[in-house]
Parts: sequence; structure tokens; C-alpha cells
Amino acid sequence: MPFDTKAAAPRRVEKFRFFIFTCRGAESDFRLALAETLSEHHEVWYIWLKRRPMVTGFRPGDVPQEMPVLRFLRFMLGFRQDDKVNIYFNSTNTYFPGIMTFLRSFVTAGVWCMDMHDDLRYENTGLKWLREDLIVRLLAASAHVTVNAAPTLVELFPRSLHLGNASHLRPMARADAANSGVLIIASFDGRFDFDFVTRVAELRPDIQFHLHGWVRPDLTERLRAMREAHANMHYHGAYATADLPAILGAYRVTLAPYLADSVLTRYIDPLRFYHCLNAGMEVVSTGIPQARFMGRSVHIVRDANECGETLAAIQAGQAAKQPGYTPITWEQKAHRLVYILRTLPRTKALAARRPRHPPVEMTVAEAGTGSAAD
Repeated sequence: MPFDTKAAAPRRVEKFRFFIFTCRGAESDFRLALAETLSEHHEVWYIWLKRRPMVTGFRPGDVPQEMPVLRFLRFMLGFRQDDKVNIYFNSTNTYFPGIMTFLRSFVTAGVWCMDMHDDLRYENTGLKWLREDLIVRLLAASAHVTVNAAPTLVELFPRSLHLGNASHLRPMARADAANSGVLIIASFDGRFDFDFVTRVAELRPDIQFHLHGWVRPDLTERLRAMREAHANMHYHGAYATADLPAILGAYRVTLAPYLADSVLTRYIDPLRFYHCLNAGMEVVSTGIPQARFMGRSVHIVRDANECGETLAAIQAGQAAKQPGYTPITWEQKAHRLVYILRTLPRTKALAARRPRHPPVEMTVAEAGTGSAAD
């Protein structure tokens, strides 16, 4: 259900300056779409943290600027208090706790928002799990607000507020899409149910299953063996976000074979649900919590037999959930995020302060030289 910002937004409208920190390259980062959407109404800096951070602005003529760490720190310290409230959106998982803690202590006062888009401890175990858990909890404790993707994440972070995922895609024509082909777009890692897919492929030799996605190195051999044992399985390699329209436009139905009833899938809000649904596809999934939450739009199957029957019904035109689906967009999520931020006491307190300096105007080129921070 789209969030009704007109009904809920407070009367006062604060100006925001967003710093979106990420640990992922732009070609595969789902937070880039959120940053681009926010930039339509706010000043936004999209920052890929790495050995040499990459800073991207969204004004005409801006291009990504890579810079040494010291120059990046000068860039960040150059934003003084003005008529905009700085929003520091931390989507770096657990990769840069040191630099994020440093920035939290020294940059101009603002609102720090923790992006809990998953259980960020992932598949770690033992001492590494404890280390990741400590980092996650320290970062969340130092944030003024935490937003979550899957509703189940409130189990881990009770004070977090729901934001959710979305897609930049819209319904697309697929008159030439093969009716017998089923798309599996996935990360082939510990969350992927290889046994389930193997059984479905055996039960439905008449269906061609086309697999797209990144493979975790230690599972490469298992994927290869599965493909070689089943002539109706075809692996097409990894993909980037820009590849999605061409991939999704070639199919009418997609299968999401996640491990069900697993801690690895309890806290995920799969982007592929939104990409495929927004593109106009029928989505079949195992019964992970987010699939059940989206049950009005997603076909949920309990086992391989039911999956085979559901795929047959969809292909025969006897089962469809698309007619009742309304696309979930990043515009909706950007409105939701802005609403959350505007209602925070921290935001209201910062907005009430008188500007100490004129607004900072900085180009990406200046970000690279640090001239505006001098």
C-alpha cells in the first residue's frame, strides 16, 4: 500500500541535504535508485566508500569523482551548518565502522539514519558473527533513527521504522516472451534452495529454467553439477542492474527458490520481487516471511510438487496475480523516508536553529579538489 504523504506530512517543510553512504558499486547498488529519486527534490551526495571514496552529485554536469581519504574528509568537513538539515544515511553494512564513527563525531550536526535492509550479520558464524553483531548494534545505537526493509527486522531492532524496498522498473511489453521459460534471478549463495530447484526441474522437464545471477565461489561447482544433470537448466552468468529490462522482458513468470524456514531468509526483502512484479511478471516463491507478507501479489508454494502445479496453472492462464498489483516505486519510498525524517525531534531541533553560514554550494569538481572546504 503506497504511503499517503499528503495526509501524514507535517506542515513545516525542512530542506534536506542527503549523504548516502554505500559499500556497493553503482552498477549493482539498489540504494542508487533511492539517491536519484531523492535528488529530484533535495541536494544529494552519493558516496561509495572504499580505499579511495567515490563521490557522485546529481546536478547537471556532475560526474563521479574519486578522491583520497584525506581529501574526502576535507570534503565532508566542508559542509557547515546552513539552511539545510544534513541527513547521513548509512548503508555501508559493517564494512567501515571506523570511518563512519569518525564522521559521526566530527562532521556538521545532522540526522544519522541506519539502513537496516537485512540481517547484516549474514551467514557468519562464531567469533566473526559476534564481531559483526557488535558492529551492527554499535552503528544502530549511534544512529538517531533506524529504518528497516523487511517487517521481520523489528524482531532484531524493535525501535526501527519500516521503509521497505521498491524498484525503478515499470510494466513492460513482452509479446515475444517465451511461455515455456521460467526465469530464476538470484544470488546463488546459502539462501538458494538447490534441492528444491533440482526437484522442480525433474518434475517439469517440459519447462526451461533460465538462471541469472552471481555465484558464491564455494557453490560454483554445485551449480555446475546441477546444470549438467538437467538439460532444462541454463545458466547465463551474473548481471548488473542495467541488464534487468532485457532479462525480465524475455519471460512471463519467475521462480524465487529461497530456503524456507531459515534464519538466512527470515529478514530479507528481496529486490527481485519488486523488479519482477513492477515489470509485469507473475512471481512464484517459496514461503519466506516476505513472500507471505506480499501474498496478494506473490504465488507461494510449499514444495516442488505444488510449484510444478502452480507454474502449469500460470502458463495455462488459469492463475494470475498481476491484475491486482500496483507497482511499488522508489518515489513512494523517498516520500516515506522524508516523512520519517521530518517527524523526528532531532530534525525539528536542527531545523529550528538559525543558519550560521550561507548555504554551501559545491560541485563534484570542487569535491575532488576540496576547494569548498577551505
